[in-house]
Amino acid sequence: MRQGFVQYDRGFVSKGMDIDPHHGASATLEYALADSSLAVMAKSLGQHKDAQVLGQRALNWRKVWDPSVLDAPSGLQGFPRPRFLDGSWFADVGGGYDPRGERGFHEGTAWQYQWLVPQDIPGLAAAMGGQAKALQRLDQFFDYDAVQADPAAVRKSWVVGAYSYYSQFRYNPNNEPDLHTPWMYTLMGQPWKTTTVLRAAETLFGNGPSGVTGNDDLGTMSAWYLFSALGLYPDAPGSGRFLLHAPRFARAEIELPQGRILRIEAPQAEPGERRFVQSVQWAGRPLSRVWLDWEQLQSAGTLEFELAPQPDPKGWGTHGRDLPHPPAGI
Repeated sequence: MRQGFVQYDRGFVSKGMDIDPHHGASATLEYALADSSLAVMAKSLGQHKDAQVLGQRALNWRKVWDPSVLDAPSGLQGFPRPRFLDGSWFADVGGGYDPRGERGFHEGTAWQYQWLVPQDIPGLAAAMGGQAKALQRLDQFFDYDAVQADPAAVRKSWVVGAYSYYSQFRYNPNNEPDLHTPWMYTLMGQPWKTTTVLRAAETLFGNGPSGVTGNDDLGTMSAWYLFSALGLYPDAPGSGRFLLHAPRFARAEIELPQGRILRIEAPQAEPGERRFVQSVQWAGRPLSRVWLDWEQLQSAGTLEFELAPQPDPKGWGTHGRDLPHPPAGI
């Protein structure tokens, strides 16, 4: 609370399975995201002073961002890094720091956790050198060119084993820390790349006994697949936003309380084929922004997607006005 980060201390006395100081860098990122949600809640309750304090704490991800960290193989600079209680940075043997190492992160690396800042996309992009460079970093993270050419490349390009958390620098479709990352493309104005990554990720799911990738963790991976296939995905916790992307199926219906039905229609969708959003309509009206609010979805109605075989890099969802802004106070 005083310093704005969780210290990294492998010697911290364990009282349970997971202890924050054992992975202080990732714990700091998770607390910052949680505080952004609490800031929204406080504001809704009229607790504006609390909202302001929590909104500032939501920026604590910056306390563990070290702009000097260099990933030698890629040449990229700036990553989250563990810190000791006195504020000094953790260093590997030799004095440097490898963002592909596991020290200070829970079931992941700095490469995977660097994206856990959905509450402050502009700030994260700036820390990476600007939005264009952040998008290039996403391309490297997903091995985008290879995945675009052949979706099956994910079985070699991405993290393969269900428990291969460490010493990795690519997307891990088997575990929670970076499951939201495909939608970072959408949040930075390239929604068609979200679709490309999702269709590739869906090849990892099958209809047999081992048909769910990774550890399902009380249904996490199953839920991820359903959101991916339906065409909407929850944005930053507490935001109430559901980000839109091309559905996998031509039609789906979700039963809501009191007999209401949410209908999702995408006539051009073909399972196993990439189709990209050209336009969206909600309740019969054009929708240019890339999300719907929880209240809209709960009211039921029809969400219609117009899809095409090729993306439009200047079309739907590519303009700044169509993207969500950070929560108030951040």
